[in-house]
Amino acid sequence: MIARFAAVVAAALIPSAAQAWDAAGHMLVGQIAWEHANPEVRAKVSELVALLDTQFNDGRPYNFVTAGCWMDDMRSLGKAYAWGRLHYVTIPWTESGKPAPIPPPPNVVSGIEECMHTLRNAAAPAEDRAKAVGMLIHFVGDIHQPLHTTDRNNDRGGNSYLIAGVPFSDLMEKQGANLHTYWDKSFRFDDVDGKIAELWQVPRGTDRPKAAGEGIIAEQAQKIMATYPLKKFKEIARRADATAWAQESHSVGCKSAYPPDEPPDNTEARLLTPEFVKASRPVAERRVALAGYRLAQLLNELFAK
Repeated sequence: MIARFAAVVAAALIPSAAQAWDAAGHMLVGQIAWEHANPEVRAKVSELVALLDTQFNDGRPYNFVTAGCWMDDMRSLGKAYAWGRLHYVTIPWTESGKPAPIPPPPNVVSGIEECMHTLRNAAAPAEDRAKAVGMLIHFVGDIHQPLHTTDRNNDRGGNSYLIAGVPFSDLMEKQGANLHTYWDKSFRFDDVDGKIAELWQVPRGTDRPKAAGEGIIAEQAQKIMATYPLKKFKEIARRADATAWAQESHSVGCKSAYPPDEPPDNTEARLLTPEFVKASRPVAERRVALAGYRLAQLLNELFAK
């Protein structure tokens, strides 16, 4: 299984422009999963992610909540990155949003499945298991971001769909204002007095939580869980199925991720409206909550005694 996992990684050497939820989004998913993980699972996952390379986290060990940032931290250093195609799956947009076939691997579906295979292998070295759980935490977040599963008119999941009117405070170098970037951060924006406003900012560097339950990530996770509690999600009753998750996310992407009317060409920026932002925020928060609940469920299964 380790060899098969390595083969999938080797097949994914073509980098992608797609990010995912921003660091705050991945930490929210991690915090929500922590709240619903069994105590022994918390301990085992924390032990494994502490083995991840700390050079990508300013020399600080990763924890259950920050481990979801590990893959994007690696990519942000601008070095060779081997897992680009495992962050997304390209499913063409349709007006109906009906379930569509999943393209052949490598993609985020195969990435999740291979991580699960590695973690189910008791003989896998601790280093491989650490990487697998770090990837799994990240990929489960990725697959719930609607534009990681939806492509309209070859826009690369909204990366070629230019936008204007959103007051981003934290665009990274070479990261443009596009619809994909907006959805990465959409849970942090809203309509405030008729204007698009950023409600809170991503904790960076030493401001990241040093343990689960700390800081603004824990505060915002509690708000999301209060609005979208576990009992509201009938989807949780089904067994973990990355293919079904991708199809579900694609349906959300088709129905909710794009502004009304035909998209612009790749030279024209579409002005996002406060109304669109107001409507998309609860969609994003619900997706973050569902990702966290499903991640906890999956980890509880994988690390059961």
